Amino acid sequence: MNVHAELTDSLVLRAAASQTLIRPALTDLAYKRTASIGNFRYTDGNPGLKPTYADQWEIGVEKYLGGGGILAASYFWKKIKGVVQSRLTGEVPNVTVYNANGTVNGVYDFDVYQPVNAEGSYKVSGVELNAVIPFGMFADWAEGFGVNANATFLDSSLTGQSDLGIPTSPIGLADNTYNATLFYDRGPLSLRVSYNRKGAYVERIERNMYPVYRDAYGQFDVAASYQVNRNFRVELQGINVGNAKTTGYTMDPSFPTTYELSGSRISLGVRAQF
Repeated sequence: MNVHAELTDSLVLRAAASQTLIRPALTDLAYKRTASIGNFRYTDGNPGLKPTYADQWEIGVEKYLGGGGILAASYFWKKIKGVVQSRLTGEVPNVTVYNANGTVNGVYDFDVYQPVNAEGSYKVSGVELNAVIPFGMFADWAEGFGVNANATFLDSSLTGQSDLGIPTSPIGLADNTYNATLFYDRGPLSLRVSYNRKGAYVERIERNMYPVYRDAYGQFDVAASYQVNRNFRVELQGINVGNAKTTGYTMDPSFPTTYELSGSRISLGVRAQF
């Protein structure tokens, strides 16, 4: 259900409610076995997976500004059940592991993990804010400049996904997410500087026991282009220009598990349109 009401010529109230389902990924449904020798682990598929269901509703307001600008705010609520997660479902004893030269490395017990539907349900609610503000609406000299930004703030019910009884937030959900782009777009020249940040979140539950966290992460991206003529545009892009690192830990930052540097990526190209 979707409804909207025009409160004024520039102010719109919107609301929506739905019941939805997401089918499991085919790669999770297909029965297969993958061996991780170093971790003494088998990962199996699960043909018995059921869909993930959600009941959800949202209400918000939108304020339209001159020159294509907009301010929007909304509140949303979701109840989700049947989330697919990887869990320890069995053990294969006495697995012989061989070295690359064919000699026997040893005999080990392998854990078996499968994607399963989590029991129970959890609730997620939050506020989302959006703004597109062209600076030209304030001064003529700022024509072409503007900012496009959004922020999401979540509040989720704790879930008991840990066999040790450690309360954890739903996997993959950060309490705060921010995105902002400062842009200039006028004539043949287009410039963009963006910053994207996701707060800390639970990445997985290791061996069904303890949560593994991913620290908050943010990176800068830049883009510039120039329309040489009707058919050709020169484009310059930079991803993660600040060379931000990603880090993670188990239970407490004193027990780090991840330290990654992906580096900056710069590309220069020509786009042709005919």
